[in-house]
Amino acid sequence: MKSNMTKDDCVNILFGFTSNKYDKIDEMLHSLEAYISENEYDVQVELILHMFRTYKIAHTSNCFEDICEVAAPVFELLKTTDWGYIELYVLTTAIIYTPHHTISEDFKNEALDILDDDFCDHKDYDRLKSTLHLNLSMRHLRAKYHDGADPQDVKVLFDQCFDVALSIYEKRGRVTLRTILLLRKAIFDGDCNKILEYLDALEATGERALRQITQDDMIEFLHLLGDRITKPLQNFLIGHQIKKRRKELGMGTLDFADAIGSTQTVVNGFERGDKGIGGPRLHKIAKVLNVDMAYFYGDESKKYTGAVTDITTHKISQLVSELPEADKEYILELTRGYIKHKKKMLQPHID
Repeated sequence: MKSNMTKDDCVNILFGFTSNKYDKIDEMLHSLEAYISENEYDVQVELILHMFRTYKIAHTSNCFEDICEVAAPVFELLKTTDWGYIELYVLTTAIIYTPHHTISEDFKNEALDILDDDFCDHKDYDRLKSTLHLNLSMRHLRAKYHDGADPQDVKVLFDQCFDVALSIYEKRGRVTLRTILLLRKAIFDGDCNKILEYLDALEATGERALRQITQDDMIEFLHLLGDRITKPLQNFLIGHQIKKRRKELGMGTLDFADAIGSTQTVVNGFERGDKGIGGPRLHKIAKVLNVDMAYFYGDESKKYTGAVTDITTHKISQLVSELPEADKEYILELTRGYIKHKKKMLQPHID
């Protein structure tokens, strides 16, 4: 059965995508793929498809190199086609995912020439220009810590992006985006007090989806601050990582509190970063969440000590693990009895 999708529908999928729609991304990808399979080749729809594939992996993977690999077709298509509004719109997001920050700069310069020549009177001129510089600031932030670039060269490029985006956001009253930009600058400068200040300010905006994405993006850089990180910021980092992993496992705060011998109130407090967590308790939490201790300090390369494929079994295992041996044996015998009874009930009855 044909999907009855039109090109306008494909374009509307692109323009309608926001940070709170990641749960619909597979459905959107299916619609785009269906259109492409049923219609003649269209470079813009192909570009949109590759952009959504990039959205998906960026949301599910912590490996920047993997994201760049998926995003590569976006840039290949942009190199071979003339740029209109759709191409510029895609580039403003994709520009984060080039394998080196100088490549992003080349695309930015070309985009600004087209913006100023062809879109200076367009209603979205400020939006495209500010988004381009906001996202490029993230690429330059990564360059400082990962690309092995000259720190002063990267600072010049970062500050240029920061100044342009900040000016537009202040003019247009975009509080949340301004706060994200200021947070990135605080991280770029290694100013731990400012980082906490802007994290709190981001919380106050109430934009939950955007705040969560921003916090997740910032974690890897907090890990790289080393000895400069303050105790309050370290508490935030550890609490964020605990909450993130707990939610990945589908574990509620009550089950988690029971598993570590605590209460929901205490769990909520240390997940917010209100106070520190002692070494013995943190080791116990690492066991319950099945992670290496380094994970709590933002080292995503040591994310898990082992794969958890059955979340319910994992929850049961953690809840039982701290019981005395006699109680474990009792629960084991109950479980065996239940399974034996269940199998018997499922056997076909023969008269």
